[in-house]
Amino acid sequence: MITNETSRFSWAGDPTEWMRTWPFTWRTAPEVLTEPILPGWTFNINSNNSTSPETEVDVVAKHSYGRQLGRISDALEALIGERGKGASKDKRFSAFLAMKHQIDQVKREAAIARLERITNDLALLKTQDPPQFDRLREALQRALG
Repeated sequence: MITNETSRFSWAGDPTEWMRTWPFTWRTAPEVLTEPILPGWTFNINSNNSTSPETEVDVVAKHSYGRQLGRISDALEALIGERGKGASKDKRFSAFLAMKHQIDQVKREAAIARLERITNDLALLKTQDPPQFDRLREALQRALG
């Protein structure tokens, strides 16, 4: 069948036509593709927010921001405790301690959930792979002392 119509994607002639239609050939590809590695986590260390981004990357590789904040929080809690009853009247201290206790509760609940998953996994191994179950049970007993 021969027609007088030219193809919408006729690139053999005018290069401006090709440039105008080129983006439409890739409609299935997203314009922006974001694939999070750690959903909910953001790491943005660059020269705009750090005077030494290379050093900061090295520090965070050894001690995450969460670990740093946890240790600071533990130290601050100890210092507040040393101040005695006077500290409990300061709203800043009581607000901090309330937040710290909530964070500690979240950590305890997460630890319980992890251990429950381990218990369930061990029960599965006990029935489906007794040799592995025995090996892991012995390793856990050694680790627990």
